[in-house]
Amino acid sequence: MLDALHRRLAAVGIRTTTGRDALLAAVVGAGSVGLFLAVMRVVSSDLGESFGAAEVVAAMTPGRYVGACAVLLVQAAALVLRRRAPLLCLGLALVGQLVLAALLPPLVSFQAPATIVAAYSLGAYRPRRIAVWGTAGAAVVQVLLSFVLGGTGTALASQASFGTLAGGFVSTLVTYLGAALLGAYVGTRRELLAGLRAQVLQAEREREALAAQAVLEERGRMARELHDVAAHHLSGIVVQASAAERLVERDPDRAKESLRWIRAQGRETLDNLRLVVGILREEAEPAETVPTAPQPTLADVPELVALARSTGASVREDSRGEPFGLPPAVQLTVYRVLQEALSNARRHAPGRAVEITVEYAEHALVATVRNAGPLAEGAASSVPGHGLIGMRERAEFVGGTLDAGPSAGGGWRVRLTVPRPPPSSAPPASSSTAPGPHPDQVTETQEVAR
Repeated sequence: MLDALHRRLAAVGIRTTTGRDALLAAVVGAGSVGLFLAVMRVVSSDLGESFGAAEVVAAMTPGRYVGACAVLLVQAAALVLRRRAPLLCLGLALVGQLVLAALLPPLVSFQAPATIVAAYSLGAYRPRRIAVWGTAGAAVVQVLLSFVLGGTGTALASQASFGTLAGGFVSTLVTYLGAALLGAYVGTRRELLAGLRAQVLQAEREREALAAQAVLEERGRMARELHDVAAHHLSGIVVQASAAERLVERDPDRAKESLRWIRAQGRETLDNLRLVVGILREEAEPAETVPTAPQPTLADVPELVALARSTGASVREDSRGEPFGLPPAVQLTVYRVLQEALSNARRHAPGRAVEITVEYAEHALVATVRNAGPLAEGAASSVPGHGLIGMRERAEFVGGTLDAGPSAGGGWRVRLTVPRPPPSSAPPASSSTAPGPHPDQVTETQEVAR
């Protein structure tokens, strides 16, 4: 509610707390003058005269009216200090109340609204102990000095008894203390909400930092894996080039086959290197020692399923459609997504059956991992985990998409879709392996290994 009010005030140019306090002072000042004139009108009416207020009406000269209204406006103006110096604000309002006690005739009791707002501000912007003692002191000062000055700011007559004095003090104390406690409640609630907002913002920043860190770590792993793919194919290219050089005169057909393989692998390696460079441009990382073993492909998925079954998991694998060739980077992405999704299914739904489906559609490869039962308690969350962040990052880098969410029956489904490469650039289904080795190639491989 207050936020909506602040937005409306900001729309008309009142954006600072000082500006809002100045507006409040103007409203309180106008309201105080209007309320005072209304009270005096009632006192001077037939109703007031019926209670013996004829002397009051006679004592209220035009000068007293003007003076009282001026004091009320000055009191309200002191509210500009209610945030920066609330104790001083209450003191100035109290001085104005005492001046009113001297100006107004006996039997007239008028508590200026500015004093109540000042007491509220003291409770809202200062510790509770200071607010209690400050308002209690203000009540004592107002009652005693009003009695001494001969006014009746607390309904005291000049011949007031001790009981009347005590009653006036209690009523004044309740007014001040009630306003201060209300301010303390509002101030405590405001601080609590500010603390909660700060915690939410801090949690959001930490979540974003963790997600960004997970993305960077996943990109680093992807770069290393793609580096392994490129290194593996470059080694094969070197071997095939050496073999083609030896066979170009003895067996031209065999040499042409090797050159065709070199061309296809060179194109794939170039694509992989472009991906590596793109990843490293996103976030430079220190160089690391990388293995030379080739990274897994779709041909290794059955081994992944067998490994999961060996741990006791119930995994069913299904392949649909006519397989087509995919670049090694894409095969690696599909393998890693299946691996992560299968691991998540075993972790969050232990003992539940898991179904892996790889569908070779007309324009894309669709890999789906679905567990057939409800998740473990606390597994589902509206905030994506780092595993999902990494899988999405991998899918995006090969031009694919990844969807994850609840499935029918209370389980969970992960669906990866990667586009089918154009026929001109698509490698053959067996492109991840070189042509059959020639005796000369074996010798050349040994020389490269040395």
